[in-house]
Amino acid sequence: MPEVATRQILLISHHLGRRIRLEDAARAFVDRIVEKAKSDICLTLGEGWVYLFAFGSVVFIDVDETKAEVFAQDLGTYVDGATDRLSDDVHVIIDPNAKEKVHFDRVVLQEVNQQKLRLLSLVLAQSTTLEHFENQVEGLLDRAAAFTDAIASGGTWRGTVKEMMGFLGTGLATRRQIVSNLAILDSPDIVWEEAALDTIFQEHKANFELTSRYRTLEHKLRLIHESVEVLVDLSNTRQTHVLEIVVVLLIAVEVVLAFIGHGR
Repeated sequence: MPEVATRQILLISHHLGRRIRLEDAARAFVDRIVEKAKSDICLTLGEGWVYLFAFGSVVFIDVDETKAEVFAQDLGTYVDGATDRLSDDVHVIIDPNAKEKVHFDRVVLQEVNQQKLRLLSLVLAQSTTLEHFENQVEGLLDRAAAFTDAIASGGTWRGTVKEMMGFLGTGLATRRQIVSNLAILDSPDIVWEEAALDTIFQEHKANFELTSRYRTLEHKLRLIHESVEVLVDLSNTRQTHVLEIVVVLLIAVEVVLAFIGHGR
């Protein structure tokens, strides 16, 4: 029996922005559509494919680097809230004689299967987008820590309530984007169709620690929320004290003026 050669496919994910307008992109690349769903689109690109995900990431499958870069530039027209690009990759080995398995540094499949590649792409895209949010939340946490550390060390905080409310709003908006765009804890419908699909999805998801990373983000966002609420309360208290002092001073001035007037 002749030996069957193995094949390696590289999946590369890029987070491009807050949202990809899939309907607009589908119209622009209508002649390349392989499959189209509400949350993602698969297009042919050269000898490979590219998945576009509504939450702002794309995954190139077996696509030449130059072609991928040109496509990413063309796609920019349909990306809202463009951000600094974050990337990640995973190697897929196609080996008809091997057992299908998700390893730490690679995924082994027996054949090129569009549904399995879609699941692998989804997890990779979610991980890349999650990294974007992790960076955002770390920045928010650093800002919150700077305020609370100043107060804890006996210093003073001179920010305004408006600044803190804006900060709080940014944190809440980030949390909303994470929950609405990624839906990390939910499994796509196709995993219910076949046990092998669910196995690959769950193993790949665990490999990128999506669930634990998501929960860590939730915890950090709660800390930020609580810190800002404390700062807003302190600011309100400070303004109340200032108002009380002003009232006392006005009363004192009136008393003095009344005393002077009475003395005349």
